[in-house]
Order: sequence, then structure tokens, then C-alpha cells
Amino acid sequence: MDYWLSYADNGVLSYCSEMNSVIGFLRNLYQGRRTIRALARRDVLSRYSGTLFRSAWELANPALTLLVFWFVFSVALKAKGPDGIPFILYFVTGYVPWLFFSESLLRGTQGVVAHSFLVKKMVFPSELLPFVYLTGGALNHALLLLLAVVVLLFNGVAVSWYWLQIPYYFLTLCATLLGLQWLLSALNVFSRDLGQGVGVVLNVWFWVTPVVWVADGVIPPQYQWVMFANPISYIVDGYRGALLYQQPFWANWSQGLYVWGLSLVFAVIGANVFRRLKSHFGDVL
Repeated sequence: MDYWLSYADNGVLSYCSEMNSVIGFLRNLYQGRRTIRALARRDVLSRYSGTLFRSAWELANPALTLLVFWFVFSVALKAKGPDGIPFILYFVTGYVPWLFFSESLLRGTQGVVAHSFLVKKMVFPSELLPFVYLTGGALNHALLLLLAVVVLLFNGVAVSWYWLQIPYYFLTLCATLLGLQWLLSALNVFSRDLGQGVGVVLNVWFWVTPVVWVADGVIPPQYQWVMFANPISYIVDGYRGALLYQQPFWANWSQGLYVWGLSLVFAVIGANVFRRLKSHFGDVL
């Protein structure tokens, strides 16, 4: 009995320690909010230093991608979205959240290594770095979302109150990214191959997320659980449901609870791995 009580106590203490790591990191977020803004601004400006059109280049690539997918699927293959809606509307409403997720995860994985000049030379709260990329990417996300709205309005989609649900899905997306960025950015310091591997995984992840194709009617029933298990499917469908189908966010409440629970698990694991490896960053970098 004493053994089991001791084991239970250790489990409770371990859980409390893990939650304290997350709470401590979030406290540092509030205290370092000015640092986050400064680094995010520096990150955005550094990407376009010396260019004439600056952030216009950030829209050029996704806009060209939209044009290519529109030509291939709508013009060449004569594809239509569900219920006969134009394919470009189905694609753009799913591509906007996916692009923010993929770019934030890819760049966030390199976050600690990219800021090694800060991590090595001073006492720097490196756990803030994921928020730097989320903040910097939010501006580009807003611009691309505006482009998507223009496409929707041009194709006759009316403005709806359901569009106000977008901040909820954006917050869900950031919560999902946070723990993954903590985990991957810490591990990437010790294995640089991880950064390359994330790019490969994202290429596969794109095709198991209903950005281009429709899950219903395409995925056999025995594999539908893959769509439920993929948290980005919930967010992509959420953006699309709010912008295109006027669906309330509680329509898929069960998967919503799953995604938020998974985000908490990612945050706890990522925060603890980051906390334990943080003291060794300077030595490795």
C-alpha cells in the first residue's frame, strides 16, 4: 500500500510539475510581450530587406499557388467542389489556414537555431520564440484571408455573421502549433535533420488534410478515423464552414473537444521537453 501511495504521489507531483512548466511559459509570454513584438517585427522586416515590394512578395507565392490549382482543377480537369460550388472557393477557404500552419511549424522548428545569437550570449527566454513566429505569421495570414474574402465576394458569396467564428479557429490553430513548436524547436537543436524531416512530413500531411479534396465520399468508412484524428482537418473544415457553408462552430463539438485536448497534451509535452533541454542549448549551438 505504501508503494502505491508513493507512486501516486510521485505521479501527482510529476503532473503538477508539467503543468507548472506550461503556466510558467505562459507567464513569460505576458512578461515578454514587448520582446515578442520586437522580434516578430525584426523577423518580418528581415525577410524583405532590400526588396522593393516588401510584404507583397508574401502574397505572391500563395496567390500563384491559388492560380495554378484553379487552372489545373477548374480549367483543365473541370473539377467542382461539393454541391457544384466553384473549386476555387472550396480550395481557398482550406488553403488559408493550412498555409499558416505549415509555414509556422516549419519556421518555428528552426526558431532556436535561427536565434542562436541570442540564446548563446545572454539570458534570453527562448521559450518565447514560437510566439514570435505566430505573431509574425499572423499578419501574412490576415492578408491572405483578405485575399480569400475578395475571391468569395467576387464569386457571389454573401457576407455572413458566421465569418466572426474565424478568430476562434485561428486561436485553435495557434494552440495546436504552440506545443509542437516547443517540442520540435528544442529537438532540432540536437538533430538538424529534424528541420528537413518536418518539411517532408508537411508534404504528406497536406494530402491527408481535406484542402484539395472532399473527405465525404472519397475516404472509405474504415479510414474516416484518420480525418477525425488529424487536428488540422477540424480547423480547415472550420474555416471552410464559417466562410462558405455558414456552419456554427458547435456543429462538430466532439472533434473540437478532441483537438483542444490534443493541443493541451502537445503543450505539456513540448513545454517540459523544452524546459529540460533549454540549459544545453548554449553548449550545442
